[in-house]
Amino acid sequence: MSGLEIATRNLEIKECKSIFEKISCEISLPAVEKIIAEKFQQSRGIFAAWQIQNVVFGTVENGKLKLKNSLPEIENFLECRIFNEVEELHLKNISAELRGRYVRDEDGEGNFFVDSFSRFWGECKNFENNFAKLIDTDRKLCLEIPAEQSAKYFGLLTRNYIDADKETGLSGYVDYRFVKIEGADIV
Repeated sequence: MSGLEIATRNLEIKECKSIFEKISCEISLPAVEKIIAEKFQQSRGIFAAWQIQNVVFGTVENGKLKLKNSLPEIENFLECRIFNEVEELHLKNISAELRGRYVRDEDGEGNFFVDSFSRFWGECKNFENNFAKLIDTDRKLCLEIPAEQSAKYFGLLTRNYIDADKETGLSGYVDYRFVKIEGADIV
């Protein structure tokens, strides 16, 4: 089911088996690429990183991070996510090291989740080399995202994990991961 179809329906609780693992490493490109090579079951994914001044997107192929125009300067990232439809590595720059978690979903039971879909701001003004340039002129925003095919609008599919608090018994979202970027054109 596409992200746009998910966005137009009621939320649906599903079940899978999820493996969560805490991760930490030094702040360096080789250290992050080593974790990707060790952990990622699939060789392809999307890379998203937050810096003080912007958000940068790229791709992961065969364990190597790639931006559209250059290699990422991981030392300047506050947070980054490497993700695909099966797994995600989420790291934050904390106390001079990268800390976070790796999660992988498998067939099975034990973890409940809800998928949701949100459209990015902006309209695609250029599509070249599997990157879409989204521009929102009213907000003065520009974002270049990896995409497999051209579309007027794009969105992010997110998986939201549900669990119950042991003390209160109340359920809610306890974690989330990015799943994929896809076209969000209204048909």
